[in-house]
Amino acid sequence: MIQNKTITVFGASNVDITGFTEQKLIYGDANIGYTLTSPGGVGRNIAENLHRLGFAMNLISVFGDDPLSEYLFKSCKELGIKIDDSLFLKNASTATFLAIMDAHNDLALGISAMDIYKNIQSGSLKSKIATTKPADYTVIETNFPTEILELVVQEIPHTKFVLDTVSGKKALRASAIIPQLYILKTNLLEAQMLSGIHPTDEASKEKLVRYFVDLGVKNVFITTGKEGVIYGNQTIVSQRGPILSNIINTIGAGDSFVSGIVYADALGMDIHKMALYGMASASLNVQFNGAVSTEMNVENLEAVVNRQ
Repeated sequence: MIQNKTITVFGASNVDITGFTEQKLIYGDANIGYTLTSPGGVGRNIAENLHRLGFAMNLISVFGDDPLSEYLFKSCKELGIKIDDSLFLKNASTATFLAIMDAHNDLALGISAMDIYKNIQSGSLKSKIATTKPADYTVIETNFPTEILELVVQEIPHTKFVLDTVSGKKALRASAIIPQLYILKTNLLEAQMLSGIHPTDEASKEKLVRYFVDLGVKNVFITTGKEGVIYGNQTIVSQRGPILSNIINTIGAGDSFVSGIVYADALGMDIHKMALYGMASASLNVQFNGAVSTEMNVENLEAVVNRQ
């Protein structure tokens, strides 16, 4: 394991059902293509990526008791991701994410069925949090409701909090905990919704980064799609373009980006290298037909970085 670093992830586990079209996507019609079913969920994806990069992982998620939940249990067990501290609910269906990809293998439409996370009571997780062993990093994401995010930040001391904001509306769930973050990973839309700032040029994008730094975030990363990532801390704001890749599937790219920046930080690298490793990790991921690349490992990640 990397320098014996430990990571706890509080986040969603779900089953991804992804549809690919053989030609240009036609709305309102039956498109010819194929589907892929795979383990997914932002929290689970981040945990798998980090496990593949050599970290000891503890995933705290929510599972049902249906066949799809069994599918997720088996996946985590085979990978060696610890899920013992998760919630296991009776008579509940696991979360699913249905994705329809366009001809460029980018997301055209997604349906997120996450009802299992809507009614999580803070008391049901409080005992889990209290008995969780301290970790070097605690990753949280906004599929969990506001009260859970705030509880995690309040109850877990001496850790580096890493937040992935997941989506525009869900990002608002994390508004109150932004000042406690060591790393914030968000995208342009989510950052706009959290800040109220709508950048129109490079200067205003820098202003967007500084908004979160001024709130107390130690390291800010705002992904901007084809333009790459703009990032910063108290001393620098900079930007890095994407790594040229043969894109097969963009689902999970943001999750792998988080893993890359945590990996670099764990090795004591500066924020420029963190951004580079984030982009390299995302590059590995988009070249795989699934939420997490089976090619994700330290050797392959370092190879991508060394080519830049």
